[in-house]
Amino acid sequence: MASTRKKRSAPPTARRLKPAERERLILIEAKKYFSERGLNGGTEELAKRLGVTQPLLFRYFPTKIAMIDRIFHEIEESAFDPDWVRQLLDDSIPLEDRLTGFYTSYFNRVMTKENFRLFLYGGLAWSGQPTPRYYGQMRRTIYPTIARAIRPSLPASLRGKSKVTDTELEIVLTLHAIIYHLGVRRWVFSIPLKGKIADLIRLKVKVFLGGIGTAANGK
Repeated sequence: MASTRKKRSAPPTARRLKPAERERLILIEAKKYFSERGLNGGTEELAKRLGVTQPLLFRYFPTKIAMIDRIFHEIEESAFDPDWVRQLLDDSIPLEDRLTGFYTSYFNRVMTKENFRLFLYGGLAWSGQPTPRYYGQMRRTIYPTIARAIRPSLPASLRGKSKVTDTELEIVLTLHAIIYHLGVRRWVFSIPLKGKIADLIRLKVKVFLGGIGTAANGK
């Protein structure tokens, strides 16, 4: 009597795939895996999750570090919106709306669960070293742009004249830390955020700008 049991379908990466498609599937699973396990996770376990052999992984990525670097590179390429700079500097739009719009977009595009956890694990793994991955893009482009956007609102004693000063960058990092902590609450401590992200961000931007206004008025 013929068996009526259904054959189990093979994992996607076990089927015959084009190299580009297989590489894409490896990267998708690797990003998920390292965001769960941390960057110390092993390629042997990753291979098992993918349903492939460890040597096959190394055909596509010669080392684990090469794979991780590729993941961070793709985060930077896909998450960074070059239009953010133009939007932040468009002074026809109120500053509160510009900052709220940027950080809402940033939170939704960049601060996903996988990205956020990878940033944290990456910061720990490369502690004491410069971190050009993604944060390099923020430091080179976004932080100075926000500094120029808020400069007119700063007290005269804190404003730079041309080049963005270290003090201005520290002020920007204060705002960034406030927004960043929403990600800590959601993705590290698993505390649900009450309310829409855009509304929470607007509230925090208001408080931040209110503090600048108080300083500017000498109170």
